[in-house]
Order: sequence, then C-alpha cells, then structure tokens
Amino acid sequence: MNNHKKILTIVVSMIFVTIAFSAISTGSSNTLQQSPESATSSFHTPVNSKLAKLQSELKSKGIPLKDASFPAYTSNTHKVNGTITPSYTSAPAPMGIGFYGTKNVSGKLVGYNLTTSSVMAHINISKLDNFYLLNDGPSSDTFQLNSVLNNVTLFGKSNYTFWTQNVAFYSARTHKVEFLSNIWNFSSPAFDMSNNSLYSYGGHLDAPVFYYDVGPTINVTTPFSMNLYLNSTIIHRDSAVFFNYSITTNGKTISGSYDRVLFNSTYNQPKNYTSPEPAYLASGTNVTPTGFIPYDFEIMVGGPGGGSTTSIYNVNATMNLKYMKNGKYYNVPSAYDVGSETGETSQGVSVAWRNDTAALTPGPSFEYGMWNISNAHMKTYSGKVSPSNAFMFVSPGNFNVSKAAWAPLSMNGTYNFTLPANNYSATALMSYYNTASFIPGQSVSLKYNQGMGIYTPLYAMDNSQLANISMYGNGTVNNPYVIFNQQYAPISPLFEELNDFGFPVFLGVMIMNTNASAVLYHMPSLYIKYDNPTYANVLSAFNLPSYNFMGYGIYNSSNITLLKSKNITGYFSFEQSGFPVANVVIWNSSKILVDSNTFNVMDSGLLIYGSSNVVVWGNYFFNSTLISNQTLYNSTNIWGAPLGIAEYSSGDLIYNNYFDASIPAYSPNVSIYSGNSALYMDQWNISVQPAYVAHYFNGFKLSGSITHGLYQGGNYWYNFNGNIPFNDYGLIYYGGDYAPLNLPFYYYIFNLFISIL
Repeated sequence: MNNHKKILTIVVSMIFVTIAFSAISTGSSNTLQQSPESATSSFHTPVNSKLAKLQSELKSKGIPLKDASFPAYTSNTHKVNGTITPSYTSAPAPMGIGFYGTKNVSGKLVGYNLTTSSVMAHINISKLDNFYLLNDGPSSDTFQLNSVLNNVTLFGKSNYTFWTQNVAFYSARTHKVEFLSNIWNFSSPAFDMSNNSLYSYGGHLDAPVFYYDVGPTINVTTPFSMNLYLNSTIIHRDSAVFFNYSITTNGKTISGSYDRVLFNSTYNQPKNYTSPEPAYLASGTNVTPTGFIPYDFEIMVGGPGGGSTTSIYNVNATMNLKYMKNGKYYNVPSAYDVGSETGETSQGVSVAWRNDTAALTPGPSFEYGMWNISNAHMKTYSGKVSPSNAFMFVSPGNFNVSKAAWAPLSMNGTYNFTLPANNYSATALMSYYNTASFIPGQSVSLKYNQGMGIYTPLYAMDNSQLANISMYGNGTVNNPYVIFNQQYAPISPLFEELNDFGFPVFLGVMIMNTNASAVLYHMPSLYIKYDNPTYANVLSAFNLPSYNFMGYGIYNSSNITLLKSKNITGYFSFEQSGFPVANVVIWNSSKILVDSNTFNVMDSGLLIYGSSNVVVWGNYFFNSTLISNQTLYNSTNIWGAPLGIAEYSSGDLIYNNYFDASIPAYSPNVSIYSGNSALYMDQWNISVQPAYVAHYFNGFKLSGSITHGLYQGGNYWYNFNGNIPFNDYGLIYYGGDYAPLNLPFYYYIFNLFISIL
C-alpha cells in the first residue's frame, strides 16, 4: 500500500516522540503546540523562506496564532504615475480605511509624506456576523490599527523602521474583545527582530521574529464602539510607543494603556545623548525598507491572526482613521477602502463613505479610492435572490469573472449594499439551478435544472436551505434529504478566491445550524481549477498546483451522514499549519455518521472538534498518490505528513476503518481551538453495538459485510505494533484501540470492497 517504504522511519520516529507528547504545552488560544509533525519532521521542507522561518519560530515557542498578525509578505507594490496605491487589488483584502500619503490634484494622484506622533481609529459596531470555519475561532475577527514607525533609534542610530499594530480580537460568539499588540522590524527585507532591540517592554520578545503582548479582555454587547491608539514619543531618551484603547458598551466607557515599549536607543551612547523623535509615516512616494510594503495608516477588519481570512455575512459599522496634529486628532486627508501592511483579510464587506467616515455593509469587496481620491457619489443597491442560499457575484461593467466579488445574501435571500455609483452587473448561481444574469438592484429567481449538476459549492445555513440543495427527501429520519454526485465540470471559477496566505474563501460543502436528516451520498471530488492570475500567483508562491479539491464543513448541526464518497482529498498551504483544517471538518455537531468513504490524504483527512456522537465507520485513509510529487509533498503536509484523523472531541466512535495514511490518528491532551488542557474520551473499538447508533441512524443501515466488525472490533492500522490498546505510538493520548483488526490484507480489502458496492 501507499508509502509502506516509509513505515519503519515513521514508526521509529514516533516511538522517540511518545514521551514528548505527554508534555505538550498548554498556552492560550490555538497554541502552536508540538504536533504529529515532530514525529516526521523530515517530511516537511517549507518553500517560502520568510514564512517558513516565522512558522518555525512560532511553533518552537508555543505562540498562539491569533497573537501574531502577519505582515503582507506576498503583496506587490502598485504605483500610478509614480504614486503609491494599495497593494491589494481584489478581495480577500484588509477591508476598511487605508491612507497612503496621496491626494487628488486636479484629477491627478500626487504622493507626499505625512508624519505624526499618534494614529487613532474609531470603530462603531451596530451589528457584525462573520463566519469562517477554518479559522482560529469561526466567528472571530480582528480590527487592526496598523502604522509604520519611522526614525526609530537603536544603539544611537536613527534609521530603523518598525511596524506597530494595535489589534482588537473580537468574538461575536463570546461577545468579548481582547487587545493584542505586535511590533515587527521593517528595517530590511529580512524582517529580523534582534533580541537586544528593545530596552523595556511588558510583553514577549520572540527574537528573531516579532514582539507581542496580550492586553485586557472586555465583555461587550452590540452596539458598542472602541478607539485604538498608537502613540510614539521619547521616554528616558529612548524611542517609545504606547498601545492605548477605549471601549464604550452598555453606557460605560473602559479605557487604558495596556502596553508600553521602549527601544534600545541609547545603549553605549554618552549620557547626554537623546534620541530624536520617532514618527509615524504615510508616504505616497516611498515604500518601507522591506522593499514592497507601503508606509500607510490603516484600520481594517480581517481574520483572527496568522494570515487568515474571514467571511462577513452581515455588518453595520462605521470607521474613522485619524492622525494627531498640534495636539488634536483629524481625519486622514484621503483614503482607500483597503490597507496594505497586514496579511489578514476579509471578504463580503463593502466600504462606502460619507465625508471622512467609512460605512461597512454586507456586499462585494472592491478596491477603490474614497474621499479626496475619487469624486464618485454613493448608491445603494437592493434586491432579492431565490433560493436564498444561491451565490451572488457582482462585477464592475460587463460581467467579468476575474473582477467579480462575492456579495453575501441574507437568510431570506435579500441584499442591500452601498457602492460608488457605477455600472455593475451581477450573476446568481447555485448547483442544480440555471445561472441568472441581472443588474444590481433587481430581484431574480433561479430556475431549477437538475442537469446543471454540482457546479457551485453547496451551502445550507438552516433546514430550509438544506432542502434547496437536496435532490429529494423531506428531512426526516426515514426519508432524509439526499445530495449526491452530479459534477460534470470543475467548480465555477468564481469560487477560486484565496487570500495571500492560501486560505480559501469557500469550502465545497458547508452545512451549519441544521438538524434535519440529510445524506451526502457518493459525493464528487469537488475539483476546482485556478485560472485567475491573481490566485495563480499565490499558489506559485507556495509551490502549489493550479487545482485543488474543495472540502467539507459541518458546524453546529446534527443528523448528517457522509456516505460512500470515493475521493475526499485536497491540499492546504503550509501557512495553515496550526489551524483546524482538514478535508472534512466536523465542529460543534452531534449525531454525524462518516461511513464507507475513501480519504486520499494530502494533508489532513478528517478533523472533529467539540462534537459528540460522531461515528466514523468503514472508511479508508490512504496517502494520496498525488503527493508522490515531492514538490507538492513538501509544500503541504501541515501536520508534517498526511494525517488520517484528528480527534478533538469526546463521546465519538471510531471503528472498522482502514488507516494507511502516514500518521493514522492524532488525539492529544490539548484543544486545537483554545490551546488549553483537554481530555478526549472516545471509543476506537466496540464489543456491542451502541444504542445511540441504532437509534439516530434508524434508516441508515451501517453498510458492512465484516460481521465481526459490525458488532465488535476496532480498526486496521498499517503500523500496528502488537501493543494493546494501540494508541498510534502515543498520538492518541487517552485510551486507544483495544481490538485492532490484524486481518490478512486481502481479506480486509475484500470485505470493505463488498461494503462499498
């Protein structure tokens, strides 16, 4: 079978790390703890040196991903007639307000320099609903005030440049805001942060990567508002920066300064030496010493750290970006609707403006100039699309796939967004329905056409939407909704969207907040090609191919069966290491059956988190033959080698599976979400059929012909060593398989083959 030549190496490596896994670190949210990668580290050779270095350092120090808001490593510098413009030209992007030191002079864009000692952002949030399953918190995002501090003094030399970030990490699920500060060295393309660069600080200097600190956490309820501040000054002759905040919620204002950092400015200098004043710089004529990241002031909304993205489904918020002059704050003199310094992104939000205030609404995310860049006036476009879980895309002018942006619909299919008045065109599309072209402001109803098959992702956010993507059934246990394989061509190129760190905007299947019974039966590969040059450049940066296979997400749902799908696969960029990603992610769900599927694993086959009563039965977990390509193998494998199942839940049943992936299973003693200690108690074999299986799968007969395995037994493990319980060399922290199937290979395959017919 696949990769058996590597079995001995893997087994020996795993034996040596068994003891290490008992002492995994337990830091805060999504800590990049020691993982199965340490068991097979020789398999992983990252291809982007800057990102690889950063990832390696964060992992070795156990630093939570959400605490690191990455620079925009892969963005490109853009200029118009020699004047700096945003690096991002399309979504996903850091949507909000960006000031680049530019102005409109008689219709011509002119660049200049603006310096200040303080940059401030005001955000007023009336409503915000966002969701992205592959994140460090599906309903979390960040509001980041980002600015580059120039003229910083180190060791008596005032030619250093540091990027400072005042970040509000907001969870719509828990209604909490946590403050985080980051400082990165932008003084050269190396980005190195030396261990003697800071003199005094309250956080953590993680040389040679960055500095970070975790501030207070505050409970909020919408509506609420907050101010973020970056203040530079001289303290005790050293260059210094403060990170301040205020939040107003429930009629109460809470404010403070949660971090103060002094740079090592006067080391080995005369006692009468005082550093010159550092200053925040926005420049329309020069980029930072990194060689490509602009000097801008920006307030943006994006994913919760680690270069991630988020999808915004509903938002009602305003933003102001200000700078200090003569002791007072003024709105920035001009603005675009995107920043260019950070790698965290968002999509599904339109940014309109009135005077010097930006307004956020759910809609297509386009890049454009706002006040004193453009003279356009705002126009609101409203309408309705049915079915409500169709997808709507909007394009400037005649519809152009490469320029189109996703516009989220409400749960009843309505849309309402504000854009610069222009000629726009729109397309609505949904699997099993004909596409419809229309002008924004109109309403459309898609015509059902089963012959269209699956050509878009399948999304359902309630039971009625689940019915819309089903071929037949009524959602009851004995007559479930049925969705099955009818994919005749690649998924539409409208769904190619990736951010600069390789996070895909869309999954192939997303089912959330449902409890009707449904079966995903003989599902297709969900193959997608990447033809858009923008995303081709991202894939090239990570040495990834121009195609992929879209994954599955099941969130906060029950009574879903994934049955007899023969090619569940797909890869992830190595930048997604540490995030809860897999070809199938089951999160906060119950009564889920994963039955008789074939996982051709490139990175991560199945991940279960915070769920219960999940049955994983009769599945194959193989290494994909596609990763025989060494470049692809080295560019992916976020666990260090292909991983069959990652189990972060209790009360699940995993048996009668065939594990032949390099790392069969992983169930540690920490949470992948919080990073805190956890104990996952699951069954990896059975002796008597559990009552709940027969109960909630009434009508879903377990499709097996291994009679002894249907009622008793465990799993087949290619690397079984004779120890009982088998815990995959310590990778299953608690318990393990007490009855592994040590059957002759041909007998096991024959019986599983019969079960899939």
